[in-house]
Amino acid sequence: MYKLKPVVPVPMLIENTCRMYKLKDLQQMSFSGVPMSDKSDELQDINDETELSDQEIQVLLEKQNEVLKILEQLELRLSKLEVEFPDAKDSVPISEKQQSTQCHNVNKEHKSSSKSVINNDITNLIKNDTVVFADPEDPPYSLLALPILWPAVAWDISYHVHSSVLKDLKALDTIKAFKNVTCKDTNNIVKVFVIWQYIKPSPKVVRSPTDSSIGEVSLLRTFNQCLATQPLAVADQIKSDKVLDLINEIGYSTNDRTTELHNLIMDSNTKLDITNIVIWSLLYKKSEHPSKVEKWLSHFTKIIIV
Repeated sequence: MYKLKPVVPVPMLIENTCRMYKLKDLQQMSFSGVPMSDKSDELQDINDETELSDQEIQVLLEKQNEVLKILEQLELRLSKLEVEFPDAKDSVPISEKQQSTQCHNVNKEHKSSSKSVINNDITNLIKNDTVVFADPEDPPYSLLALPILWPAVAWDISYHVHSSVLKDLKALDTIKAFKNVTCKDTNNIVKVFVIWQYIKPSPKVVRSPTDSSIGEVSLLRTFNQCLATQPLAVADQIKSDKVLDLINEIGYSTNDRTTELHNLIMDSNTKLDITNIVIWSLLYKKSEHPSKVEKWLSHFTKIIIV
């Protein structure tokens, strides 16, 4: 719009004494000074120079004829194939009875195969041992339920007492309920080392230097991810995760939230799953419960604690 005086006067040519090599000036190489008509004339000259000779044109025509012959041969082959696709009207629908039979067979095969093969992720448990640091003042009773939740797995669960716990008679009395579990099968053994040690929070689950978690919920989730044979539906999985997260929050809350655990219990729900096992483990450590809850707890206690 208008011209201003330079704030700092800069010479038009700046000499650089430290350059590696010298390049041509871009202003001298630009074509801005060439008129458009001259440029178009130059392009026309280039096009004129690139015109093909008669011999080159003849070569291109021969190649074109070869391509056309190949296309004709392909067309003849396709015409002899006579490929016909069935219409939707001609297709025979599968009856509901046949569908149910097929689904039943698939489920049956899955159940029979689950006896020997648990999950592809079981190799992760076999390769790396699981170490659990457990506090005898807050024992994770869910450890006793591992062979019951996944009976098809060859378990090797061993308990070790830290030197700091050896003189505590009350702690030793609690530890007596936890007995080593060994399996005669030497192949595909899932090893779990439990170390009784005063540690807060408890339990601490270590799978590797970069894989550790805290809590009984995390402990059972770790094994369930690798050993579950029948994955839940998306809606059921979301519901289960919400309940497990709530149980984990209640377990580490500084306030007494036992009544919330009572509300999660349904008398008719006595299924052996990780949710009920965690609730049972947390309530088993406490003494007073309503009669309905006591009946529910005794059902699992008879199964888990021998």
